[in-house]
Amino acid sequence: MSKSKLKKELSGMTQEQTADLLLQVYDSIKEAKAWLDFYVDPDIEGLLEKYRKQIHTKCYGRNGTARRPKFRDCTKLIATFGRIVQDPYPIADLMLYFMEQATSVPGKRGRGGESYCHTLAGHFSKTIDYIESSGLTADFLPRIEKLIREAKRCGYGLEDEYRNILNNAQ
Repeated sequence: MSKSKLKKELSGMTQEQTADLLLQVYDSIKEAKAWLDFYVDPDIEGLLEKYRKQIHTKCYGRNGTARRPKFRDCTKLIATFGRIVQDPYPIADLMLYFMEQATSVPGKRGRGGESYCHTLAGHFSKTIDYIESSGLTADFLPRIEKLIREAKRCGYGLEDEYRNILNNAQ
């Protein structure tokens, strides 16, 4: 359905019907609930902390033991956060937090496998591209440099690959 058709349908509804529809959407769609909750109480820091905890759990489990994170789940969390909060700074912050957590896992478990490091490099590239395109490189450069040093623990030349990605973006 197009936006214009939706607007036409909504304009034909009473205020009570529109409110009922909105409440049905709120009850039935998890992402709509999160967006509406944020709309009513726009607490970016609280929401960012909630998503950070979820990403940490993906990387370290509930008991704090390092494990190979499910990258798909983490990128989904970041995408959902980005649809709710449309400010690039907290989105970049969450993306970088994910990279910090995922990069630290091999240091806690031993060296990462080659495919794991290759996947990390791809996610790092996307993170740097987002930060660069948002004009936030100067804000996040100290964390990025620390992340590059942490990548040395992963092995497979990940530190060098991260540095090359950063240098090519600038």
